[in-house]
Amino acid sequence: MKIEKLIERDPERMSGAPVFPGTCVPIKLLFDCLQDDMSLETFLEQFPTISRDQALAVLSASRDSLLGNSTKFEARLELMLKAATDELFLADLNATMEDFGHADQEEHELLTMDRLAC
Repeated sequence: MKIEKLIERDPERMSGAPVFPGTCVPIKLLFDCLQDDMSLETFLEQFPTISRDQALAVLSASRDSLLGNSTKFEARLELMLKAATDELFLADLNATMEDFGHADQEEHELLTMDRLAC
């Protein structure tokens, strides 16, 4: 699922912080609550405007982004942190993710060529 479907940003709502679509609940709040040992169920009870599907989709997209290529783990973690703390706009995030995809493909091709040469 594209990130635009998971996150809304509006400079006139919540100072432009990324929020769950149709709500005023910042995406970062989900990660903060989980980091503080709150269960997903408790988070959903405290924020009934967030559906379980929305929360799971955000977590899934984060997991997929971080685990897509283990050699890019730190860069992806930094990207997600910047996105969660409003340092990137969605367009920048999408462009960066596309760049990761291209870099991953190039790295794979180089590794394959190196193995064939041995």
